[in-house]
Amino acid sequence: MGQSEQDRPTRANPYPRRHWPAIRTLAAAALLLGVIVLAVGCQGRTPTLAPTPTPAPLNATVAKWFDNHTAAISITNDDWPIRGREPDIDGYVLEQGLIMGYEVTTGNSFNGDPIFSGPEDERIAYLMSELVPQGFSYFGHGHNHVDHDVLSYEEALASFQANYDTMIEWGMTPVAYAYPRSAGHEAETQQALADAGFLSGRLVSRDASEAYNIPWNQRAPDNWFGLISMEMQSIEFEGCGNCTNNNAELTPILDEALARTAWVILTYHSIGQRYWGWYAWDEFRKDVQSIAARDFWTASMNDITRYVRERENVALLVEPVKGGAGTESIAITLSDGLDNVRFNHPLTVLFDQPADWVGRPFTVTQDGETLAELVFDTEAAMLSLLPNERPYLLRPRP
Repeated sequence: MGQSEQDRPTRANPYPRRHWPAIRTLAAAALLLGVIVLAVGCQGRTPTLAPTPTPAPLNATVAKWFDNHTAAISITNDDWPIRGREPDIDGYVLEQGLIMGYEVTTGNSFNGDPIFSGPEDERIAYLMSELVPQGFSYFGHGHNHVDHDVLSYEEALASFQANYDTMIEWGMTPVAYAYPRSAGHEAETQQALADAGFLSGRLVSRDASEAYNIPWNQRAPDNWFGLISMEMQSIEFEGCGNCTNNNAELTPILDEALARTAWVILTYHSIGQRYWGWYAWDEFRKDVQSIAARDFWTASMNDITRYVRERENVALLVEPVKGGAGTESIAITLSDGLDNVRFNHPLTVLFDQPADWVGRPFTVTQDGETLAELVFDTEAAMLSLLPNERPYLLRPRP
């Protein structure tokens, strides 16, 4: 981060104006004597060059949230992506510059009828070919929509594994999961989910005090497979006064999340349609507007899971290289020891660039390939880089 210039305190002149001529005379005499001593001392000596100073270390850290946003939020819809649905949920979310995640249930619904017939199902095709390229995402939600807490470990593992494997068959990358039927509270269930290969699991809560995942200076959640989400549900559905019923109840949760620099997950059902757990369309529009107006990193549960897991494991190395005219380059290496194929979200690095770089474009290269050219008008600089254990080289333009 840039260092702000500090004000220097001034002191009153202790010498009255009538003494100034004498003071100037003494100062001139002292200066002349110093010059004579220096000249005598230098006779017969070979001048030596001062060594090039080692560049001072640069302050650097990894931001808590991507792009140094204050807090993070995931908008999730426990429903299926349907093209042309009224109201146009997807279009409105995109219009506000945000994204949303959809559930993926790969087997059967409540009544045993198939939900998805295979990878060519129009809802999967719509999600993968149109929504995902625009930043939308997905999360596992069971092979069968059942309460996994009533199953044995082996039964739960088989269900989670079927969901995981089928998602891969459909061209997805399983990362985050949402337990069906508000389950997932048993330690055995959570262990089965982890053993199936998922990286995080989301519960549902009706207690607003539990809304804040990874608050304050916390580096990771207390339990990756017990993340808390808020149940968004209109009071008219079943009179759930403890649910978050409308935008007026959501707004203080958003503001508290910013104060705590926390991650909030919102769980919606049947937005604008009077099916199970429905939420009013006008209130949803207000919610999206409220989120867009605040400093949230609005991202999928998948991306936030990746980012936080990388950040909690990363080692950051920043090495300035001194040249004749100042710092000629900076090498930045991010190492997290994780699989670079699966953990492929950039981390945001905050660092102080040298004062003589301010306002000058610099290039970012890795393995000889130019990745970007940036310029910052203050010493505070910010880069988002993949933690891939190889150095990035920053070098100013001549």
